[in-house]
Amino acid sequence: MGTCAVAEIVIEDPTRVEERIEVAARFISSSGTWRLWYRVEEERAADLTQSADAFVRAFIHLAMQAGEDVVIHGEVSPSLLANLELFQQAWCAWIPQRYQQVELRARSEKESTSLFRPAAISGFTGGVDSCFTAYRHTRAITTRYPLPLKAVVMAHGFDIPVEDKEGFLRASEKAERQVRALGLQMFRVETNFRELPVNWVHAFGSAVASVLALFSGRFDTGLIASGVPYAAYRTIVEGSNPLTDPLLSSDSFRVICDGAGFGRIEKIEILSQWQEGLNDLRVCSRNLIRYENCCVCEKCIRNMLSFRVLGLDPPRCFDRDVTEKQIRNLGPLKELILEVGYRPILQRAKEQGIEKEPWVRALRTAFRRNRWSSRIARTRILWRLPRLKRRVMSLFSRGDRSR
Repeated sequence: MGTCAVAEIVIEDPTRVEERIEVAARFISSSGTWRLWYRVEEERAADLTQSADAFVRAFIHLAMQAGEDVVIHGEVSPSLLANLELFQQAWCAWIPQRYQQVELRARSEKESTSLFRPAAISGFTGGVDSCFTAYRHTRAITTRYPLPLKAVVMAHGFDIPVEDKEGFLRASEKAERQVRALGLQMFRVETNFRELPVNWVHAFGSAVASVLALFSGRFDTGLIASGVPYAAYRTIVEGSNPLTDPLLSSDSFRVICDGAGFGRIEKIEILSQWQEGLNDLRVCSRNLIRYENCCVCEKCIRNMLSFRVLGLDPPRCFDRDVTEKQIRNLGPLKELILEVGYRPILQRAKEQGIEKEPWVRALRTAFRRNRWSSRIARTRILWRLPRLKRRVMSLFSRGDRSR
């Protein structure tokens, strides 16, 4: 458990800001005070929860990072507190140098009572993973037991900076066209979550769960679209994952990591039946124009190649195709991206008998170069020898071109 110091989570009364309802809380510890807010459209006010559960989820990584037991000034579900004990155990085992398990105590512990029919809400960005989750549950594809998905929520302040009003407006207009075709409502939430001093790669799962739980006044299930298939969890730790996402649940609001049984290529193959979704697909987070795909960053290239290996033309959301030079020059790429994003493309190309096509050879070259860069990077002494590094990289590049 934590040290003698005690941190606090203080829930503020809702206010109106710029024709929106703002709900906020402060995390107060010996190392500082941070205020987190969410701003919700006024017409969604009746769907908001009265409990502090959403903010406890949001602050959990900051609490573990501070290493101080926490007193919550608000009403919290005891089932959530019990699950967060297990949630902390997992993260502290994975990254003990950063996180410490702390005790969470609420001034009032009470389970919310559900007076509504079962209904699910899902996080949404307009990308492959969130589109797949929305599409499969509304169309009962890939599952005999679809969840009663009724709405999606798009958070302004996660991948699109909160200052970029125009970018989010344009991106959300595209997203609304996508979900309207599925008969779903779309909620918009603005937040300053990215201002918290936490590692986003670790905390984005709890951040999404927190936004979804804001609406537990109406919904009893929140879906977080999985970006990584089950098979990849043998070797990686991801901020949203099938192990710890459910531990962000309470008895009255389940959190589910959805779609991890499918890789990106499989998802795109299924989404190819949904043209409205593909036309406004948004996968890029690097473009300064946040609502468009840049078609040059690694993520855009990875998705365009996924369409290509399936024999599909890039949808109109990509205004140009990727070149062999772009493919060959990919990098630096993390091992997770190589294994989850590019190895399946190479495997599918082999299965399709197209492994000798120029673009596949270019990708194989980039894959090998980046894999060896990743391995050499682990041995810091070798990595400090630039001449050796350049020699190894040139050998791999030369070897593939000679085939």
